[in-house]
Amino acid sequence: MIELTFKKDELLKALDYCSSCIEKKHPMVILTNILFSFKEKECTLNATNLEITVIAKVNLEEPVNEGKIAVPARSVHDICRLSRAEKIIFRYDESNNVLEVKADKSEYKVPCFDSADFPQISDTSEEYKPVDISKFISLYKKVQFSMCDYISAANKAYSGVLITKVKAEDGTDSVDMVTTDIHRLSVLKLKNFNIDIPAFEAGILIPGKNFAEITKIFSDCKEAEMAIEYTMSGSDSSEKLVPEKIFIKSGNVIFISRLFKNEFPKYGTVMNSYGVLAEKESAVVNRKELAEAIKRIVIILNSEDRIWTSKYYFKENVLKLTANSNSGSSSNDEIVMEQGFSSDKNIAIDAKYFLDVINVIDDQNVRIVLDSPNEKTSMPPMIIKEENDDYIYTHMVMPLRV
Repeated sequence: MIELTFKKDELLKALDYCSSCIEKKHPMVILTNILFSFKEKECTLNATNLEITVIAKVNLEEPVNEGKIAVPARSVHDICRLSRAEKIIFRYDESNNVLEVKADKSEYKVPCFDSADFPQISDTSEEYKPVDISKFISLYKKVQFSMCDYISAANKAYSGVLITKVKAEDGTDSVDMVTTDIHRLSVLKLKNFNIDIPAFEAGILIPGKNFAEITKIFSDCKEAEMAIEYTMSGSDSSEKLVPEKIFIKSGNVIFISRLFKNEFPKYGTVMNSYGVLAEKESAVVNRKELAEAIKRIVIILNSEDRIWTSKYYFKENVLKLTANSNSGSSSNDEIVMEQGFSSDKNIAIDAKYFLDVINVIDDQNVRIVLDSPNEKTSMPPMIIKEENDDYIYTHMVMPLRV
């Protein structure tokens, strides 16, 4: 009989970390389990769905001999989460592979799986480097909505987050975080930000759903450490090292995610094709007033309107908004802008896309760049800009043909 005694709060925190990669149903049933590996007074929890992996360490109250148990994740997590006990005690009977869990007056018996069937999980031998992960997490909201769902993405790159190291115009190091779903493009440039990992020179592409888990696990962290693991790719004559996995660790938790190998669109070329944004004039609109005006015109639209077609007419310091539904309903509204364009302009875009970006702008005002049709671009996009001491945020929305 093996007995493990945990402090409930410490165990629950480790289980919370692991829950990010536990699926209720998985073709490999063993992956619905968490592997507990223990020795002396340390226990390591391993969980994986083969896309992401979490390794979390927790202390034991008493030293034990080395061993492993594969425990059904959902059962042990619920027991710990709902328990009123300060300590959780595991008693594992190796002869019948049953785990007894005692939590104050509550007692449970949980059949376990063969720990030998659990995939081999290990840390990387690559060097970890410190990174201010808090900036990625706090600003992720600005790019999160501009990517495709993994299942619906024709190119998996469109369901990922590109992170790449670049040089700012003043020569300082910066990092771009980029997402796109073809119809829109979000570029967040972190100023005076350096990642001393070679893979970021060319850029790494993290699956968006995995990046969302990173923001949850490391939400309370200021700094973390990162490492990139590589694999060889290409023919014998042109083999090269390609980033395959990212490792992030802080405190007692390590998060591992596979990386996409799909080529990300050349976003810099797209942005540069519309000229130097800093030199273009902007219309300035109060963010709250603009959001409320859009919500008023889309009242007539519903789920049957797959695209929420809306039109925006900029004339002097007045912005007129209109919308039309498939059922024949229409609406219009207008607001006064803080600053208008020097000439009349108009554009049709999906109102849902417009609201998405307005909702993540931190400034009181929204700055809009909109070119008139020209020889290069018959239908120029709408570009939203935001800048402060920490970052430059640029969001591009492609127009609709109406």
